[in-house]
Amino acid sequence: MAHKPVLSADASTASSMKVDVLGAGAPAAHYDTTLTYSDRATKALYIARKYAPILTTSVLDVGCDQKLLATHLPAGVRYVGVDLAPPADVCVNLDEQPLPFSARSFDTVVCTDVLEHLERIHSVFDQLCTIAASRVVLSLPNPARNFVFSLRAGTQGKQKFYGLPLDPPADRHRWFFDAEEARAFVGLRAQRNGFGVEHMHHEDSWVSTILSSKGEDLSASPALRDGTLWAVLRRQD
Repeated sequence: MAHKPVLSADASTASSMKVDVLGAGAPAAHYDTTLTYSDRATKALYIARKYAPILTTSVLDVGCDQKLLATHLPAGVRYVGVDLAPPADVCVNLDEQPLPFSARSFDTVVCTDVLEHLERIHSVFDQLCTIAASRVVLSLPNPARNFVFSLRAGTQGKQKFYGLPLDPPADRHRWFFDAEEARAFVGLRAQRNGFGVEHMHHEDSWVSTILSSKGEDLSASPALRDGTLWAVLRRQD
Protein backbone atom coordinates (compact mmCIF):
# COMPACT_ATOMS: atom_id res chain seq x y z
CA MET A 1 0.00 0.00 0.00
CA ALA A 2 1.40 3.41 -0.98
CA HIS A 3 1.80 6.12 1.63
CA LYS A 4 2.10 9.88 1.36
CA PRO A 5 5.75 11.01 1.54
CA VAL A 6 6.83 12.39 4.89
CA LEU A 7 9.43 15.04 5.69
CA SER A 8 11.15 12.69 8.06
CA ALA A 9 13.33 13.72 10.97
CA ASP A 10 14.40 11.96 14.10
CA ALA A 11 11.69 12.58 16.68
CA SER A 12 14.10 13.52 19.45
CA THR A 13 15.84 16.00 17.16
CA ALA A 14 12.55 17.54 16.11
CA SER A 15 11.26 18.01 19.63
CA SER A 16 14.48 19.37 21.10
CA MET A 17 15.70 21.65 18.31
CA LYS A 18 16.12 25.28 19.35
CA VAL A 19 14.36 27.42 16.79
CA ASP A 20 14.92 31.01 17.97
CA VAL A 21 18.67 30.94 18.52
CA LEU A 22 21.35 31.93 16.05
CA GLY A 23 25.04 31.30 16.25
CA ALA A 24 27.59 34.07 16.41
CA GLY A 25 26.64 37.35 14.78
CA ALA A 26 24.32 40.31 15.19
CA PRO A 27 21.21 39.94 17.35
CA ALA A 28 18.10 38.63 15.62
CA ALA A 29 15.72 41.23 14.20
CA HIS A 30 12.24 41.59 15.65
CA TYR A 31 9.40 40.45 13.40
CA ASP A 32 5.85 41.11 14.49
CA THR A 33 2.54 42.58 13.37
CA THR A 34 -0.96 42.88 14.75
CA LEU A 35 -2.38 42.07 11.33
CA THR A 36 -3.98 38.76 10.44
CA TYR A 37 -4.88 37.40 7.02
CA SER A 38 -7.73 35.52 5.36
CA ASP A 39 -6.81 35.49 1.67
CA ARG A 40 -3.92 36.19 -0.71
CA ALA A 41 -4.38 39.95 -0.61
CA THR A 42 -4.35 40.23 3.17
CA LYS A 43 -1.50 37.73 3.41
CA ALA A 44 0.67 39.92 1.16
CA LEU A 45 0.10 42.87 3.50
CA TYR A 46 0.77 40.64 6.52
CA ILE A 47 4.15 39.62 5.07
CA ALA A 48 5.07 43.19 4.09
CA ARG A 49 4.32 44.58 7.56
CA LYS A 50 5.75 41.71 9.57
CA TYR A 51 9.02 41.42 7.69
CA ALA A 52 9.39 45.09 6.75
CA PRO A 53 12.92 45.38 8.28
CA ILE A 54 14.31 42.93 5.71
CA LEU A 55 12.23 43.93 2.66
CA THR A 56 14.05 47.16 1.94
CA THR A 57 16.62 46.51 -0.80
CA SER A 58 16.05 43.53 -3.11
CA VAL A 59 13.32 40.86 -2.86
CA LEU A 60 12.79 37.66 -4.81
CA ASP A 61 9.20 36.48 -4.33
CA VAL A 62 9.00 32.78 -5.22
CA GLY A 63 5.35 31.87 -5.69
CA CYS A 64 4.31 35.47 -6.24
CA ASP A 65 0.83 34.77 -7.67
CA GLN A 66 -0.46 38.23 -8.67
CA LYS A 67 2.63 40.05 -7.30
CA LEU A 68 0.58 41.54 -4.48
CA LEU A 69 3.59 41.75 -2.17
CA ALA A 70 5.23 44.22 -4.58
CA THR A 71 2.43 46.74 -4.01
CA HIS A 72 3.33 46.99 -0.30
CA LEU A 73 7.10 47.40 -0.59
CA PRO A 74 8.92 50.74 -0.24
CA ALA A 75 9.79 52.70 -3.35
CA GLY A 76 13.13 51.72 -4.82
CA VAL A 77 13.08 48.07 -3.73
CA ARG A 78 14.21 45.75 -6.53
CA TYR A 79 11.42 43.19 -6.73
CA VAL A 80 11.18 40.09 -8.93
CA GLY A 81 8.23 37.72 -8.79
CA VAL A 82 8.42 34.05 -9.80
CA ASP A 83 5.49 31.76 -10.55
CA LEU A 84 4.11 29.37 -13.16
CA ALA A 85 2.50 32.05 -15.31
CA PRO A 86 2.13 35.83 -15.77
CA PRO A 87 1.93 38.34 -14.23
CA ALA A 88 5.08 36.81 -12.70
CA ASP A 89 8.26 38.51 -13.93
CA VAL A 90 9.88 35.10 -14.39
CA CYS A 91 7.82 31.99 -15.18
CA VAL A 92 9.31 28.74 -13.86
CA ASN A 93 7.98 25.27 -13.09
CA LEU A 94 9.98 24.56 -9.94
CA ASP A 95 9.49 20.81 -10.25
CA GLU A 96 11.11 20.86 -13.68
CA GLN A 97 13.40 23.89 -13.85
CA PRO A 98 15.91 25.55 -11.54
CA LEU A 99 15.47 29.12 -10.40
CA PRO A 100 17.43 31.19 -12.98
CA PHE A 101 19.27 33.47 -10.56
CA SER A 102 22.88 33.63 -9.48
CA ALA A 103 24.15 33.03 -5.97
CA ARG A 104 23.46 35.81 -3.45
CA SER A 105 21.69 37.95 -6.07
CA PHE A 106 18.82 39.05 -3.78
CA ASP A 107 19.11 40.22 -0.19
CA THR A 108 15.86 38.53 0.81
CA VAL A 109 14.07 35.57 -0.77
CA VAL A 110 10.40 35.06 0.15
CA CYS A 111 8.72 31.68 -0.40
CA THR A 112 5.35 31.11 1.28
CA ASP A 113 2.65 28.53 0.47
CA VAL A 114 4.97 26.92 -2.08
CA LEU A 115 7.33 24.24 -0.78
CA GLU A 116 4.63 21.79 0.29
CA HIS A 117 3.38 21.70 -3.33
CA LEU A 118 6.71 20.53 -4.77
CA GLU A 119 8.18 17.08 -5.32
CA ARG A 120 11.60 18.76 -5.40
CA ILE A 121 11.14 20.48 -2.05
CA HIS A 122 14.68 19.70 -0.89
CA SER A 123 16.33 21.02 -4.04
CA VAL A 124 14.21 24.17 -4.16
CA PHE A 125 14.86 24.88 -0.47
CA ASP A 126 18.60 24.69 -1.20
CA GLN A 127 18.21 27.02 -4.19
CA LEU A 128 16.41 29.62 -2.05
CA CYS A 129 19.39 29.61 0.30
CA THR A 130 21.88 29.87 -2.53
CA ILE A 131 20.14 32.89 -4.06
CA ALA A 132 19.65 34.75 -0.76
CA ALA A 133 22.50 37.08 0.19
CA SER A 134 21.07 37.64 3.65
CA ARG A 135 17.72 36.04 4.51
CA VAL A 136 15.03 33.58 3.48
CA VAL A 137 11.41 33.99 4.63
CA LEU A 138 9.25 30.90 4.28
CA SER A 139 6.15 29.17 5.59
CA LEU A 140 4.94 25.57 5.85
CA PRO A 141 1.51 24.31 6.90
CA ASN A 142 0.80 21.52 9.38
CA PRO A 143 -1.06 18.91 7.30
CA ALA A 144 -1.36 16.51 10.24
CA ARG A 145 -3.15 19.17 12.29
CA ASN A 146 -5.35 20.10 9.34
CA PHE A 147 -6.33 16.45 8.92
CA VAL A 148 -7.39 16.12 12.55
CA PHE A 149 -9.28 19.42 12.32
CA SER A 150 -11.11 18.13 9.24
CA LEU A 151 -12.21 15.07 11.20
CA ARG A 152 -13.47 17.30 13.99
CA ALA A 153 -15.36 19.40 11.44
CA GLY A 154 -17.20 16.34 10.17
CA THR A 155 -15.60 16.16 6.72
CA GLN A 156 -14.37 12.58 7.29
CA GLY A 157 -10.77 13.68 6.89
CA LYS A 158 -11.14 15.08 3.38
CA GLN A 159 -8.76 17.95 2.63
CA LYS A 160 -8.43 20.32 -0.30
CA PHE A 161 -4.92 19.36 -1.38
CA TYR A 162 -5.04 15.61 -0.68
CA GLY A 163 -7.04 12.64 -1.89
CA LEU A 164 -7.39 10.68 -5.13
CA PRO A 165 -9.64 12.54 -7.58
CA LEU A 166 -10.81 10.97 -10.84
CA ASP A 167 -8.66 13.33 -12.92
CA PRO A 168 -5.21 14.73 -12.09
CA PRO A 169 -5.65 17.91 -10.02
CA ALA A 170 -4.07 21.19 -11.07
CA ASP A 171 -2.50 21.48 -7.64
CA ARG A 172 -1.89 19.33 -4.58
CA HIS A 173 0.37 18.98 -1.56
CA ARG A 174 3.15 16.47 -2.16
CA TRP A 175 4.12 15.93 1.49
CA PHE A 176 2.35 14.96 4.70
CA PHE A 177 4.03 16.05 7.96
CA ASP A 178 3.43 17.61 11.35
CA ALA A 179 4.74 20.73 13.11
CA GLU A 180 7.75 19.04 14.72
CA GLU A 181 8.87 17.58 11.41
CA ALA A 182 8.47 20.99 9.74
CA ARG A 183 10.61 22.68 12.40
CA ALA A 184 13.31 20.03 12.14
CA PHE A 185 13.32 20.11 8.34
CA VAL A 186 13.63 23.89 8.16
CA GLY A 187 16.21 24.20 10.92
CA LEU A 188 18.47 21.34 9.89
CA ARG A 189 18.24 21.99 6.15
CA ALA A 190 19.07 25.65 6.82
CA GLN A 191 22.19 24.62 8.75
CA ARG A 192 23.27 22.42 5.86
CA ASN A 193 23.11 25.50 3.61
CA GLY A 194 25.02 27.82 5.93
CA PHE A 195 21.98 29.52 7.45
CA GLY A 196 20.72 29.88 10.99
CA VAL A 197 17.14 30.22 12.17
CA GLU A 198 16.73 33.85 13.12
CA HIS A 199 13.05 33.62 13.95
CA MET A 200 10.47 30.83 13.92
CA HIS A 201 6.91 30.72 15.16
CA HIS A 202 3.50 29.15 14.54
CA GLU A 203 0.69 31.53 13.77
CA ASP A 204 -1.85 29.68 15.91
CA SER A 205 -2.08 26.79 18.35
CA TRP A 206 -4.75 24.38 19.43
CA VAL A 207 -6.90 25.25 22.40
CA SER A 208 -9.67 22.65 22.10
CA THR A 209 -9.25 19.21 23.61
CA ILE A 210 -9.49 16.18 21.34
CA LEU A 211 -9.09 12.78 22.94
CA SER A 212 -7.60 9.71 21.31
CA SER A 213 -9.11 6.23 21.69
CA LYS A 214 -6.76 5.81 24.67
CA GLY A 215 -8.03 8.96 26.34
CA GLU A 216 -4.89 10.96 25.50
CA ASP A 217 -5.24 14.66 24.83
CA LEU A 218 -4.01 15.11 21.24
CA SER A 219 -3.96 18.89 21.64
CA ALA A 220 -1.12 18.50 24.16
CA SER A 221 1.22 17.37 21.39
CA PRO A 222 3.15 20.23 19.70
CA ALA A 223 3.20 18.11 16.54
CA LEU A 224 -0.57 18.48 16.21
CA ARG A 225 -1.21 21.62 18.27
CA ASP A 226 0.85 24.13 16.29
CA GLY A 227 -0.45 25.65 13.04
CA THR A 228 1.35 27.16 10.06
CA LEU A 229 5.08 27.60 10.58
CA TRP A 230 6.74 30.90 9.65
CA ALA A 231 10.52 31.18 9.63
CA VAL A 232 13.26 33.67 8.87
CA LEU A 233 16.63 32.15 8.00
CA ARG A 234 19.79 34.28 8.11
CA ARG A 235 23.02 33.57 6.30
CA GLN A 236 25.86 32.75 8.66
CA ASP A 237 28.87 33.09 6.35
